[in-house]
Amino acid sequence: MKRIVALATLTGLALALTLGGFSLAGDDEHHERKDYKRPKRLAVPSDAPLVWKEECAACHMLYSPGLLPADAWREQMRTLGDHYGSNASLDPVQEKEILDFLVRASATNRLPVEPSPTAGEPPRISQTRWFERKHHEVSEAKFAREAVGGRFNCVACHRDAERGDFDEDHVKIPR
Repeated sequence: MKRIVALATLTGLALALTLGGFSLAGDDEHHERKDYKRPKRLAVPSDAPLVWKEECAACHMLYSPGLLPADAWREQMRTLGDHYGSNASLDPVQEKEILDFLVRASATNRLPVEPSPTAGEPPRISQTRWFERKHHEVSEAKFAREAVGGRFNCVACHRDAERGDFDEDHVKIPR
């Protein structure tokens, strides 16, 4: 009788977990689920190195490391000599410090790397399935507005993007 109760309890638990949207499957299967969401807040670690802030922000906004998986950041750093058409090469010591930070800070993003559709170009945050899904209602005309500047300029609409805050409730698309 105890075995039947135990079996019924385990079966009920498994059914509850399944119906509740939980899975005992491996990480790869979990991340392929359509309902997987990155957190609204992709906070930049407080110990972010000054060299990352200075060097990367010299040309563009500081992208939260959690927006890409570690392998994508490795590819970004490997191709600094031709960084989307610009030479962003760094001193090897600086490069290593930035790469180490990006890899460590992006560890929670275990999504697969989504390669750029442009051959030889590193991955682009604005071309990930996550980005597309989150921006499906934003027209190309809005991205093209002078005040927005393009799909890469998160801070135009997400005022706290450099701190990792992409909360939809705080979005304001400039005119």
